Amino acid sequence: MKKKTPSKKSKAQIRGKYDVIELPSDNVDMEKYVEKNRAEINEKIVDNIEYALKNRLTGVELFCFKDSNFVVVLHRKDFKENLQHVFEFSLENEQFEVCEKARRVLDRLEKTCYIFTYNRKK
Repeated sequence: MKKKTPSKKSKAQIRGKYDVIELPSDNVDMEKYVEKNRAEINEKIVDNIEYALKNRLTGVELFCFKDSNFVVVLHRKDFKENLQHVFEFSLENEQFEVCEKARRVLDRLEKTCYIFTYNRKK
């Protein structure tokens, strides 16, 4: 009896673990959508970055556009800057739950970056 080799995970299987935010393709509609749902978008950004850190991904898809194949991918080197923007926006708008979540992920990111650079120098 032959053993079947396990199939590799496709992009769809990996992407299914976190939410990619679908934005309208029209600029005017997109601006209105982002303005109206900024708090939810920020929370999903933090969740997606946290997922990428837990799974040691080099990047994560954040946005896709309705009726389009374009996807916005955030690379690991940009995680810190985006988390800081989410933190500052949440603090200004008194969304303390998102603020705390962003701070926790930022701390985790800084800790993993320190460990990576320390191990790399050895």
